[in-house]
Amino acid sequence: MNRIFFAALGLTILFATQSAPAQNKPSKAERHEAMKDLRSDMRTWFERDVYPSLKTWHQEYDASLTSEDLSTLKRLRTEAKQLKESMRADMKSLKSTAERGNRDALKEKIEALREKHHDAMQRIVEGVKPIAKRSKEKLRSIFDTNEDKIEAWRDQAREIMKTWKNEHQDMGGKKGHHGKAMGLPLIGEDGKRAALKFILWDGSMPPMDEAMLGNDLLDGRQNQSRERLGPISISPAPSGNAANVSISNVPNGAATLELFDMNGILVRSIPVNAVNGAIDQRIDLSGLATGTYMASVNTPEGRRTGQIVVN
Repeated sequence: MNRIFFAALGLTILFATQSAPAQNKPSKAERHEAMKDLRSDMRTWFERDVYPSLKTWHQEYDASLTSEDLSTLKRLRTEAKQLKESMRADMKSLKSTAERGNRDALKEKIEALREKHHDAMQRIVEGVKPIAKRSKEKLRSIFDTNEDKIEAWRDQAREIMKTWKNEHQDMGGKKGHHGKAMGLPLIGEDGKRAALKFILWDGSMPPMDEAMLGNDLLDGRQNQSRERLGPISISPAPSGNAANVSISNVPNGAATLELFDMNGILVRSIPVNAVNGAIDQRIDLSGLATGTYMASVNTPEGRRTGQIVVN
């Protein structure tokens, strides 16, 4: 079942470009128009053949939730959609005002922006996880029942891509270069991310170019520094008046531990110090109301975020 679940949800198509003769190299405008054609073909197919079924499944999933979980989820969906729209607007503004020729500076600003929005999305994801855990059997049921239809979608999507590539054989790049993955909306790179996308989706027709623009905050594509950090560990769970937060593989020096409530409001900021490549910090939780909080540790190599439950 896991193989089917991951395969069904992992409906990601990798657009691998081929080398082309220099004399036939298309202009930037021609590339742009060619990609617009591909997005248009994908959107037409997705809206006609995929979206109606996904919408029905989504309504079926929502109907299976408790009123409390559905209310919480609707709030989180709104926050996630607003965050993605903010990300797209910020990226567009940044690119339009960047100085020409200063590509390195622009790249650094874009990475910082993605890091900022990713951390905000992580807080939303932590709020979704308990709901996803309680509803995992329903999710499995939906996708297992529709296995054949999902497999057919995969074949259709490949055929659209194959046709486009045959019609645009001059869209090649440098030898060994691969273009961005064109992840279809609501479909992730593996089961967990795909399930999160499906749960956080608000049911509206999503932008077809979301993943292509690098604005999908759930696609797992983060800068390399995030991969170097060890996982965050918080104990005990649930916590009483204190909790211990630890992270490995951290550069020695100053860092900051921040506590947020589930509305994203900062309630505490604590300076911490990494020694011998690790952070091991006991934090006082006395005075905090009973509930769930997000602990986010900010280091020179990026952030790690985890959940603290105060009882």
